[in-house]
Amino acid sequence: MPEKPVADISIVTPNYNNGRFLAEFIESIVNSTCLPRELILVDDGSTDESVAVLEKFASLAYLKIIRFAEHRGITDALNAGLEAATGRYIMRADPDDTLFHERIERQYHYMEAHPETGIAGCQVQYFHFKTGRNLNVSNFPAGHADIVKAYRYGVNGIQHPAAIIRRAIIQGYRYEKVFPGEDYTFFSGLARDGFKFANLSEPLYRMRIHPASSTSTITFQGIENIFGIRDRIWGTRTPKIRIVLYFYYIYFYRKYQLSTNRVTRYCFLALAGICFPVRIIKRFIHT
Repeated sequence: MPEKPVADISIVTPNYNNGRFLAEFIESIVNSTCLPRELILVDDGSTDESVAVLEKFASLAYLKIIRFAEHRGITDALNAGLEAATGRYIMRADPDDTLFHERIERQYHYMEAHPETGIAGCQVQYFHFKTGRNLNVSNFPAGHADIVKAYRYGVNGIQHPAAIIRRAIIQGYRYEKVFPGEDYTFFSGLARDGFKFANLSEPLYRMRIHPASSTSTITFQGIENIFGIRDRIWGTRTPKIRIVLYFYYIYFYRKYQLSTNRVTRYCFLALAGICFPVRIIKRFIHT
């Protein structure tokens, strides 16, 4: 069997107690049509079976493991991965998700063909943690102007773990300790500073929707913090009512994704739509 091509990419993955998903995640990279130069997996002081799972993949020449002796948080883990990365491109991925076989190849070739682009995402296939059932496909904007508009509006213009970034452009950038919202802050700073964004139109990343994910456990204070960051970066002033409505939109939308009862699911979707109809329309209607 011929050897697979290798892209000049460092995949950066922070892990904290995702041992039950780790093997499936790493295998999705092993089975990719194109392999990364390195997979930097930063274990953030896990207390589950993560270390044992990683040991099973020790023979992978491109797997580089950074282990924290104690839990330090996702920001430190992400920054440690950035500092260790040597690839021309940095690709983000989370250990409770999986990559489509073509993701590395497609995003790498896109960046090579579009040197003006600094950061590129892709669409995401969301799936249910228990049933494995595919939920919806994301509808992130394709063009730079619309992506920047999303960040100015206070929402993500690309899905963080679906991103590929030119390492050269982020030498002076690091994640801030503002969880949740470290991804929004990081990319908003890049957008404000003029770097060009894009999203590939096809889904190349599978995101697992489960109760322990950061979006599922987000609090009102977390949403309030994100809009505070938006106001700081973009010089805006977000009304309190918008923060309240957006929090309940996120709350009910995630309930919609997690529910396995059809009637209950669509009740939650309707409630999310009442709270923030524009976001629901953009989730499902491609324009």
